[in-house]
Amino acid sequence: MGEQDSISGVWREALAIIRRYPAAVVVPGAVLGALAEAPTYLIVDRLVLDQLLTYLAAAFAYYLYLAYAEGLTTDYERGEDLTASRSRLARLLEAASFVPRVLVAALVSVSLATAATVLLVVPGVWLYTRWSLSTPVICKEDMGPVSSLKRSSALVRGHFWFVLGTATLAFVSEEAAIHAGALVAGTITGSHSWGEWVGGSIVAALAIPLAALTTSVAYSRVAKLARPLEGS
Repeated sequence: MGEQDSISGVWREALAIIRRYPAAVVVPGAVLGALAEAPTYLIVDRLVLDQLLTYLAAAFAYYLYLAYAEGLTTDYERGEDLTASRSRLARLLEAASFVPRVLVAALVSVSLATAATVLLVVPGVWLYTRWSLSTPVICKEDMGPVSSLKRSSALVRGHFWFVLGTATLAFVSEEAAIHAGALVAGTITGSHSWGEWVGGSIVAALAIPLAALTTSVAYSRVAKLARPLEGS
C-alpha cells in the first residue's frame, strides 16, 4: 500500500469509528469542546486571565480526549462493542490518569514547535510532526513525558510524510475548524461572546474526536511497522 493510500486509510478508519459509535465518540467531545472554548469567548476585558485560562482549558480538554481516544481505538481494534463495554465516564477517568504526563510532553512539543514556526514555518512543522505521537506513546507504552518525545521521534523516522498527513494535519485542521465555526456563528448571531462559544463548541464536538482518533490510528499503524524492525 502506498504512502498516500495509508494516509487516507487512517482518516477513513477514524471516520468509521465516529459513524459506528457516535455516542461514545461525540458526546465526550461535545462536553470537552464546550469546556475548552468557554474561556476564549466568555471571559472579556481580562486579557491575561483570558489567555491563561484559554490555554489551560484547551490543552486539558484536547489532550484528555486524545488519551480517551487511545482507549477507544484499542477496544475498537480488538473488535469490542464500544457501546456495550466500559462507560464513557469510566473511560474518561482512566484517561485522566495520563493527562499530567501528556500535558508536560505537549507543553514542550507545542511551545518549541510554535517558537520555531515564528522563525520559519518548516522547522515548526517538522518539530511538531516528530513529537506528535507522544500522547499515544504515553497511553499505550506507559512512558514519561521526555521519553515519549524521544519514542515519538523514533517512530516518525522513516514515516514523516505519513504522520504529517495524519496526526499533524489533524491537529492543525481541528484548531482551524473550531475557530472558523466560532467566527461563522459570531457573524450569524451578532455575538462575539456566547455566539462564538456555541459555534466553536458545536464544531469542536466533531473536530476534536476526529483529530484525536486520527492521531491514535496513525500511531497504531506506525507502531505495528516499527515492531518487526525492533525485533530484527
